[in-house]
Amino acid sequence: MKFKKGSVRRSLHFSLVDGLFTAMMMGVSESYLVPYGIALGATPGQVAFLASVPALVGAVLQIRSAEVTAHIGSRLKLINFVVFFHAVAWLPIIFIPYLLSSNSGRPLGPWILLAAATVFTSFGAFAVPAWQSLMSDYIPVKKRGHYFGWRNRLQGFLTVSVSIAAGFLLNYYGKNRIVGFTIIFVFAMVCRFMAWTCLLRMSEPFRRTTHDDYFSFWDFVKGMRNRNFARFVLFVSLMSFAVNISAPLLPVFLLQDLHFDYVAYMMVMTTAAFSGFFFQKQWGYAADRSGNIRVLKIAGWGIALVPIFWISSRNLVYLFFVQLVAGAFWGGFNLLVLNFIMEATTPEKRIRCISYFNVTNTAALFVGALCGGALIHHLPTVSGYSYLALFLLSCAGRLLVMVFTSKMVKEVRTSL
Repeated sequence: MKFKKGSVRRSLHFSLVDGLFTAMMMGVSESYLVPYGIALGATPGQVAFLASVPALVGAVLQIRSAEVTAHIGSRLKLINFVVFFHAVAWLPIIFIPYLLSSNSGRPLGPWILLAAATVFTSFGAFAVPAWQSLMSDYIPVKKRGHYFGWRNRLQGFLTVSVSIAAGFLLNYYGKNRIVGFTIIFVFAMVCRFMAWTCLLRMSEPFRRTTHDDYFSFWDFVKGMRNRNFARFVLFVSLMSFAVNISAPLLPVFLLQDLHFDYVAYMMVMTTAAFSGFFFQKQWGYAADRSGNIRVLKIAGWGIALVPIFWISSRNLVYLFFVQLVAGAFWGGFNLLVLNFIMEATTPEKRIRCISYFNVTNTAALFVGALCGGALIHHLPTVSGYSYLALFLLSCAGRLLVMVFTSKMVKEVRTSL
């Protein structure tokens, strides 16, 4: 079936609106699930699990995404089905504190949240390879950097705006913060349902998804020695491991060690997100001109050096500027990772390659979080805080990754 230009424009329009509603949901889910766990009594070890286990399970399930998509015969049908249940999965998260007694709530709440968050994240993750494959058919190669940079900036503005509003709301409720969490999570669920209604009005372009080149995950792993895309996955995954040694425990550091309120916490966390989305358009332009890998490495070196700046001061204004710099580098890194995957994979292999990338990268995130959770109580203090020692350890790991693995990956675009 021929896919007309009008259908492309219409689908891109509804895809954008879907993305805006999803961005508003992410302003809650990405910033406040871990603080919700802390409010339910989670320990640092449980926080590390909450920040890593759901993503790991979701990524492992993605291995079957290509087969399920091929069986259904439509990426869009798979996405619509999964996103509906992704919205429904907010319900058990919302009802946790209301279904537990006051005596059992503190020890059981974080573990039940971990299970509910795993279900929620798994539904969200399962649709990602199909969605990325679909978007790669909509957008020509030479326009992807510009388009996704512009789109991500718009989504980022909404994500940050919602995060800010949620932080003020939680601060307003004070000791009744569970009520505040309920309100923002219900809002997130409604946003996800609205995104789902937009997806129902999109069309699927160009090709049949049943034409899928099969290769096993083990074949993919064995290719890390001599295949450029597999080496790229190794590079990104090792960087994720080094970053996640410290990243999952940042909310614990801010809320418990530094005793930030939710407004201050929101300012630190959303500043990086805002900066990242704001600068993505510039990163996209640079990558369209110079190639993804060259620009990606610049962003990678910035990410590697950022932890050093956390040692100097815990002043809120100072951390605000540190997060501005960190977010700018992260915005470029995340955008160019996605762009490289789209360019380095053929349409027939794209869903499977995205799935294998996600499971490898998320496994690295999981192991990094476990290491951080295990080490936090055994490290010496730096400027009075064990977390800062963990941050320095993460910094050393990031630098080693850039020195020894970033050179392994080559640009795939033949003309710039």
